[in-house]
Order: sequence, then structure tokens, then C-alpha cells
Amino acid sequence: MKIINFAFAGVVVCLLALMCDAQALKRTTTKTDSIPLGAGSTVSILGAPVGSIKVNVIPGNDVQITAEIEVQAANEADLAGAAVLTTYVEQDTLGKLAIVSVGADSRRKFTSDEKKLIKRLRGMPYRIDYVIGVPRYTNVEINGGIGDISLDGDEGDHRINAVNAKVNVTIRGGSLAATLAKGELNINVPPSGRRGLNIDASVVIGDLSMTIPENLSGDIDASVLRTGKIVNNIQRLKVRDRKVPFTDKLVQGRAGAGGPAIKLTVGDGSILLQPWVNK
Repeated sequence: MKIINFAFAGVVVCLLALMCDAQALKRTTTKTDSIPLGAGSTVSILGAPVGSIKVNVIPGNDVQITAEIEVQAANEADLAGAAVLTTYVEQDTLGKLAIVSVGADSRRKFTSDEKKLIKRLRGMPYRIDYVIGVPRYTNVEINGGIGDISLDGDEGDHRINAVNAKVNVTIRGGSLAATLAKGELNINVPPSGRRGLNIDASVVIGDLSMTIPENLSGDIDASVLRTGKIVNNIQRLKVRDRKVPFTDKLVQGRAGAGGPAIKLTVGDGSILLQPWVNK
């Protein structure tokens, strides 16, 4: 009887949760902007707690921003208020443009009516999905929460930090520093005649893959710290120190003439090294 009562209580809780979710109203709006930016500048994106971020190179000298913003609330009045609270702001300084997501959970000054609204919105999720076009040679900094991240960048100094995401990066030169708490990180380096590429990428829990072209030169250090293994499919990658042979936990190799440092680290998960294949 106790088991039956427990099971019945569980069903009731699930039904109540579904009813609350069904009662929540949703609204999606789109916000766009175009901002001039000088060559060699930095674009920094602070994403929402939930939402995707896609950045790619476009012609011209403007940053093109498109944000799809979704909010939820229990009634139409609160939904309208949530739509006003949830947006992004631009902070433009010399040589840098910051795109900052804001919502009911942001640390800023609120009016007394906004504070009451925030209490009613407690537990109501929101998300912002970005598509951002940047000029060539723009440095990109991305700080994301939960959601996919994509960077198709030119030569520049790029940084990515995310909590739980699938991250796809394509870069042709410069540097990349990427840290992912959980998820999947894929780094693609297409063939080019650019200068060397420095990479420092780590995933705490998840998988990391890197694809490099035939003409890339660099010193590659790949390591899995706890559980998991390294799969090396780059035949031209040579042992850098004969005293440190390749294992399924550690690869210290040299591609081409060596030089630029490429460091790949995974806590629990796998690392895949593979050559670029022309499609």
C-alpha cells in the first residue's frame, strides 16, 4: 500500500508540473542592430543563461546583431513586463564592443514595480539566441551558459567560455583560448597560408576534437587527465621526445616544423586528432 501511495504521489507531482508549464505563456521577439567597428577591434558577447551564440565573418566594417528573445510568464501583463526586462545592451568603448545579455536575474538597479515583477517571474526561464556577423580580423570573446556556440572566425585572438554546450570553432590563424565545463568542443583549422596558430583548449567533462591541415606546423600537447582516451589519426604527427611515447592518455607531438603551441586537455572524456579532408 505504501508503494502504491508513493507512486500515486509521484504521478500527481508530475501532473502538477506539467500543468504549471502548460499555464506559462511565452513570447518571442527579435531585436537587430548594426554597429560600426574598426579593423582589429574586439567583440565581446555575454550570453544569457540559456541560448545559442553564432558568430561569423561578414563583409564590411559593421557588426550585425540579430537576437531572438523568448520570455515566459503566468499572464499577459507579466509577459509584457518580462519582454521589457529581457534584452541585450551594447557597451561601446575604443577598440571594443560588448554585447551584454540582461534579464530579471541581472545585477542592476530596478524600480519598485520591477522588483515586484521579478518576484512573480521567479522560476520563469528565458533565453536569447544570437546570430552575430563581425568584420574580418575581429577578435571575438564569447561567454555562454547552456546552448550551442559556433564561431567561424578569421585571423584574430579568440576566447570562449561556456558552462554546458556543443561548441564548433573554425579559425584560420591567430590564437584560441577555450574552456568548456561540460559538453563537446570541435576545433577546425582549414588550410591557409596564414601565420601560426596558438591554441589552449580544455573540457572538464566531455569530448574535444581537432582537425588540422597538412600545412600546419605546431607542437601539440594532448592529455586526458582521468577517464577516457586519445585517438590520434594524424599520421604525420611525430613524437617530440623519444622518452615520451604516445599513449591513449598523453600525446606530445610535432606537426611539420613545430613552433606554435597547441594544448588540448580533457578531464573526463575523449580527444580526437584528425587531418583536414577536402570535401
